[in-house]
Amino acid sequence: MQNTHIPFHQKYRPNNLDELVGQEFISTTLKQALLSKKIAPAYLFYGPRGTGKTSSARILAKSLNCLSFDQPTVNPCGTCELCRQITDGNALDIIEIDAASNTGVENIREIIERARFSPSQARWKVYVIDECHMLSTAASNALLKTIEEPPARVIFILATTNPERVLTTIQSRCQKFDFRRISSDEIFEHLCQIANKESIKFEDQALKLISKRSQGGMRDAQSLLDQLSLLPEGINTKNVQNLLGEISEIDLINLVNSLIDNNAESLLISCNKLYDAGNEPNQIIIGLLNITRDLLLNSINNTYSDIYYTSIEFQSELNKFAKSLEKTKIIEWHNKLKNVEYQIKTSDNPRLWLEVHLTSLLTKQKVESNTSNSIKEIFDNQSDSVKLNNQELIHKKNISNQIPNQSKSENIDNEKLINKVNIPNKIENQSNQESSDDVEFVTKANITKNIQKNHESDELKEKWELILSKLELPSTRMLLNQQAELVSIDSGEIEIALSPNWENMIKSRKVIIENAVKKIFGEQIKLNFSRKEVNKNNLSNSKKKINESQSKKAIESTKPNLIEKISHKETYNNSSENLAKFFNGEIIDLDE
Repeated sequence: MQNTHIPFHQKYRPNNLDELVGQEFISTTLKQALLSKKIAPAYLFYGPRGTGKTSSARILAKSLNCLSFDQPTVNPCGTCELCRQITDGNALDIIEIDAASNTGVENIREIIERARFSPSQARWKVYVIDECHMLSTAASNALLKTIEEPPARVIFILATTNPERVLTTIQSRCQKFDFRRISSDEIFEHLCQIANKESIKFEDQALKLISKRSQGGMRDAQSLLDQLSLLPEGINTKNVQNLLGEISEIDLINLVNSLIDNNAESLLISCNKLYDAGNEPNQIIIGLLNITRDLLLNSINNTYSDIYYTSIEFQSELNKFAKSLEKTKIIEWHNKLKNVEYQIKTSDNPRLWLEVHLTSLLTKQKVESNTSNSIKEIFDNQSDSVKLNNQELIHKKNISNQIPNQSKSENIDNEKLINKVNIPNKIENQSNQESSDDVEFVTKANITKNIQKNHESDELKEKWELILSKLELPSTRMLLNQQAELVSIDSGEIEIALSPNWENMIKSRKVIIENAVKKIFGEQIKLNFSRKEVNKNNLSNSKKKINESQSKKAIESTKPNLIEKISHKETYNNSSENLAKFFNGEIIDLDE
């Protein structure tokens, strides 16, 4: 049995330029070209799929060759033999070529040879090359001369969805027409006309949903309408969503409700219901992103418009959600969900990752309360430790107070010996206090100097990294990074210290380094090289520190020996004077 059904996108293809939907500028331009008889040798029609490129090419061929008129016309009859042949694709002089299957030079040579012959039936021979971006480079170059200077009564119409892949030499020889996406309102009106002609029951909201999801392509919208017209109950929103594989708005709103209520259990239950119903995890994420997008729009302006993803029936729900959510929270959801689609696609367990990502959107009130409690516990522990430290200090003071009381009960000889020992200790304590004040002053000055030096070194490092990034050769960049460093930058000069072993090699690349420096600091900058020296001061300082530590240990070891000698009353010549000189002190009073 022969199939007599004609798909809607073929049955309702436009027959003239006035019926071309959504391309008013193109139809007006082509009309003026036909009326003024200024027909170009080549046209380039480009734009997204389903916007009328091939239909416009056929309409132009009809307008040039309609047998009902002796000259090109704006309104071809569509009933003459040639018009019907063009509509069916059977006309001898109207050649439609699919460039995807005719990409070679041989195919183009055949077209060029046939173009030399005059048309057999029509007034103009028209070549329509569809998807012309699929032609090879050699085939496109072979077509150049014929497009620029075709034989008389020959027109080339090139159609493509990727004009970027068409050679610029081809584009410069054609009149270019940009077929833009058709608006959803115009698609909706056209679908209503088809549904009324075909006596199809439909809901306006369902046809609006089809026009939105067709993404500006009339052929996609007509194909969806043709498929949905087979359902006995007609076209409604639920059927459209089932056909497109979309998540119902009620289920999406339940998900958002669970997120706002911070209810993990209901969120997982609704998520599992959607997954068990056959919905793909990516579709759930996309639907949730569309809902959050509508929430963001509603928080800015709560008046409903066609840019909303959800239908007007759920506008009240969006208003409730927008009042209970802040913009920052909605944007946070967007940032967490925007990179989830690829991860779910590549995962072996998409259901688990869907649940993980959805639960990550829940608010962290409990976590924040736990962290605040832990912070309080830390502070309490710190306060307890401070109290313990204070008690230890008090206890140490009491012990120190008890020690002199015990010393009073000792005999007089021991007191004299202790006094003799305490005299140099007091002197040493006074000198230590004075030296500690000097040390504090010196350390403060050193700290400020170190801060300034660190700041200057950081700036030099940043500028050195910038210079290295401007070097063109990676080998030079690596050599300077390891064997050179930036020492100073003045108003007109820059100094770079070089390692002695690599000095000659780096100096041989001075021109490359100067070019990199001039790119950053200007042409007036002067480049100087210096030799990087080993820092010997550090070695001498370390030796001094070792000697000082050894001398301190020697002094500490002599202290108990001196005390023992004094306690055993071992006398030396001028022992009191030597003892005072040893501690850099003076004898104030001496009790024998």
